Amino acid sequence: MTLRRFNPLEELLRLQRELERLAQSAISPAGEMEKGLERGLKFIMPIEVYETPSELVIKVELPGVKKEDTEVVIRDNYLIVKVEKKEEAEENKEHVHIRERIYGKFERIIPLTTDVDTDNAKATFKDGVLEIRFPKKFATQEKKITIE
Repeated sequence: MTLRRFNPLEELLRLQRELERLAQSAISPAGEMEKGLERGLKFIMPIEVYETPSELVIKVELPGVKKEDTEVVIRDNYLIVKVEKKEEAEENKEHVHIRERIYGKFERIIPLTTDVDTDNAKATFKDGVLEIRFPKKFATQEKKITIE
């Protein structure tokens, strides 16, 4: 076994070459772009989570996903959004020039950081945005306990 001295500059140069290769694949023919997608780009579900005085509201952007291909599950203190983005049935595509759209099954796990009433949650789906509203659980009034 041959020992090699660690050179931090060599590692930086390797990273620079990899970044240049990725940048080049972004402007090269479709085949290279597809390889880039297969290497790790995923369908991203951007979310917005906020509170009102009485609710916790979670909005999830789901462009290209249909309501019937969307499932919302609550497990422990997590909201799980599961979707299937299906490819449309189209004509025969002999020569694809660019393919950046992603299809398949995806899920996003969102922690519920506020004490909410999951039994009375309501979900709506409009214009590619899933909105889930949870009523907040309010702490009961302070109660004094007599010590015997």
